[in-house]
Amino acid sequence: MMLPRWISPLALGLGVAALGALLAGSPLLRGAQEVERTSPPEPRVRPEARLVPQRQWEYRQLPCMPTAPLARERGDFADKLNEDGKRGWELVSLVELWPATGRECLLATFKRQVLN
Repeated sequence: MMLPRWISPLALGLGVAALGALLAGSPLLRGAQEVERTSPPEPRVRPEARLVPQRQWEYRQLPCMPTAPLARERGDFADKLNEDGKRGWELVSLVELWPATGRECLLATFKRQVLN
């Protein structure tokens, strides 16, 4: 690059330095520097956990009741389940078992909340 004779390399260096000083005070560069200087946002802190009292449960199982092919006997089993439901017991599992006797039976498990 050919510079005019009246501009010396020293003058060119001083001009570039002056231009840099002017731009250093400009809002464009200041904004970039402020972004670098700002601290990262504070980490979020979880609110304190509130302790909720845990529910207490009591459990009960009916003796293994043989499954019966007769509708009348099945109705008796349903009546027994309904009676327990009226007393606050909730049926949580009904398992079909084959004990050593070789007869199929149903094992019913109930739960209900303990009231303090």
